[in-house]
Amino acid sequence: MIASEAAVLVNAMDPERLERLLALLAGLDLEITLPPHAGLVLLTVRDSFGVAFHPGEALTTEAQVSLHGCEGYGMVLGEEPRRALAKAAVDALFRCGQPEPSRAGIAAFLAEETDRQATRNNQDKALIAATRVNFDLMPGA
Repeated sequence: MIASEAAVLVNAMDPERLERLLALLAGLDLEITLPPHAGLVLLTVRDSFGVAFHPGEALTTEAQVSLHGCEGYGMVLGEEPRRALAKAAVDALFRCGQPEPSRAGIAAFLAEETDRQATRNNQDKALIAATRVNFDLMPGA
């Protein structure tokens, strides 16, 4: 697993699973170098003509940790300091090639979370597909 895949998983975790991940991360020798703090980020989007404009700002929470000298960074939408810390820790753990014993339990947990999220996504896709209307087959069309 790479750091970006792990970060996506942390973003989509439910609160109970996030707390389980944080419990696993507590066993690591993490140093918080930038405590979680909320801030605003200016949103920039492009319209259909390619012109950039700024519809507003988004509330974010960011954090930074160090794991054996390797920095990890996490930013999430909303005011979620624990999720930002988890994201930063997972970033440091997987991006910087920490020894396998420190990653084994967390990697297994994240692999299980990958399966859980894939199952949930497939269930959501099936529910959405059931509402699809085929206009070519409608009577009188």
